[in-house]
Amino acid sequence: MAICKILRVLFYGFLKPLFRGDSATFDRFFQAKIIDFYSGESSMFMEQILIFFNSYHFMQNPNFLEKLSDKELYSKCQYYGTVARVWRQKFIGLLPEVNRRRLYEKKGFDTVFEFAFKLCGLSDKQVRLALNLRERVEDKPALKKMLENGEVSMNKLARVVSIATPENEEELAEKVKVLPMSALNTLVRDEKQNNENGSQKPLFGDKGLCAQTLNFEIANDIKEQFNELHSKGIDVNELLRKMLEKRRTEIAEEKEKIAETIQSTTSGYIKVLIRKILHKEHGKKCSITTCKKPVTTIHHTQRFGLSRNHDPRFLAPLCKEHHIIAHSIDLKYHQARIQNR
Repeated sequence: MAICKILRVLFYGFLKPLFRGDSATFDRFFQAKIIDFYSGESSMFMEQILIFFNSYHFMQNPNFLEKLSDKELYSKCQYYGTVARVWRQKFIGLLPEVNRRRLYEKKGFDTVFEFAFKLCGLSDKQVRLALNLRERVEDKPALKKMLENGEVSMNKLARVVSIATPENEEELAEKVKVLPMSALNTLVRDEKQNNENGSQKPLFGDKGLCAQTLNFEIANDIKEQFNELHSKGIDVNELLRKMLEKRRTEIAEEKEKIAETIQSTTSGYIKVLIRKILHKEHGKKCSITTCKKPVTTIHHTQRFGLSRNHDPRFLAPLCKEHHIIAHSIDLKYHQARIQNR
């Protein structure tokens, strides 16, 4: 407590002009900062103190903004925007506990929605989402902590909670920290498709070609040949499996031949021959089975910084989102290696 008194005297001396001598208002501000300090938010405590020192500088220099360069002004916009977003997220994290205690009634508000709107400008929809999220992460401590601490946006948490389980929630919590929203959407979509229960219908059934199971048109002459083979008792599904397996084998053999000629390089340029075999295997779309987005990057599944080659056996054409996800996995692996040294 002695430290608190010393800090109060020290900071009040500098910040007094901001509060126009109103010591009661300053006390409320200072007590809130001390709570942050003792609850593990020491970095935020100092950050807020610096913000108020900066505000004091503005007050002493009324034309200060006009003297800023475009770069300096934009930098301040970025900084204050980030700070505002972080504190908004932290306020949202408090709402479930405010609602549980019915603290809003004790402070003269009719509802938690009025409380959140008047104190932070939140809409009813945002408040409902926060309260709903709190219920859904009750048995998921890592995600629950992120919500309560305001570490990430509520929208990110809402996106992953639909696939979160007590078993995978820690891994998801790590991904929420590093992945942008677009990549999280892709990750959730992939996970849902992988978890879908139900086998694919065979291409051919008792009634011949099941065209409704395909997303493309088959030429009539090929349909006739397949139907004729099927009518004669030939297992056309097995025939197609063998054709596809033959294709995979041929591509794998071509990759092996190319790999024998690969030399170490520091250049990021990937030869046309290698690009052609990747195009032959995956076309113009992302190599992730469930993804139909166009390729934007050829990803090295073995880190290029270590392998120093473009071996086609370890290259994967990826869309933007899956490339980000791939690198988040690489980063986690790299961090684990450092920790285990």
